[in-house]
Amino acid sequence: MEMQPGIQIRNAADSDIEFIIETIVQAEKGKGNSISYCKLFGINESEFRTVLRKILEEKIGNFEFSLANFKIAEVNGAQAGAYGAWLESENGIASGILKISALKTFLKKENIINYKLSAPIVDEISIRRKAGTIQFESIYIVEQFRGHNIGSMLVKALLSDLTKKHPEVKAAHVQLIKQNSVSLRAHQKYGFESIEEKTSLNPTILNFYSGNTRVLMEIKLR
Repeated sequence: MEMQPGIQIRNAADSDIEFIIETIVQAEKGKGNSISYCKLFGINESEFRTVLRKILEEKIGNFEFSLANFKIAEVNGAQAGAYGAWLESENGIASGILKISALKTFLKKENIINYKLSAPIVDEISIRRKAGTIQFESIYIVEQFRGHNIGSMLVKALLSDLTKKHPEVKAAHVQLIKQNSVSLRAHQKYGFESIEEKTSLNPTILNFYSGNTRVLMEIKLR
């Protein structure tokens, strides 16, 4: 899909797995340098990357670690950015269940115990994904290619594909940590509007996220 001279948007392929891993990691870090999954499961970044690689190679569909969800932006043949999106609960199974199931497959028992201890804290700002909506997750633009409207192109390309497959869909959603002002402003430019917020007054929430408020943003499709 040619968007403008020198920039191409295409579906992710097996050869993009390492770049998708980098996309997920950098999207997780946001404006900070920590990864919530590492905190939740008690693993380091290297271990998280290894688990992601195994999950992506499994090619499970319809959740945030699915290779088929992602589109890649290339600038003159170089990987410049990526974004993922899927139809929530397309096969009747919530993406959160698929994600936890995949993570449990490749993590150790002690990691799962660590997660169970941490879950009540992060659940304070959890927002349930709505079945039948398009869900966006994990955007990353390589620094040297920022400022070229690549994020907007990726959003438009994903929406175009998913609405063609699912013309009945009424909305697209993305969830962000509100304190990540750069990402918040970027998604406003992409056309998303804030529709819900959840805030935790528990100071330990900052052990997992870069802020204490999660915001749900929406693009109305019809």
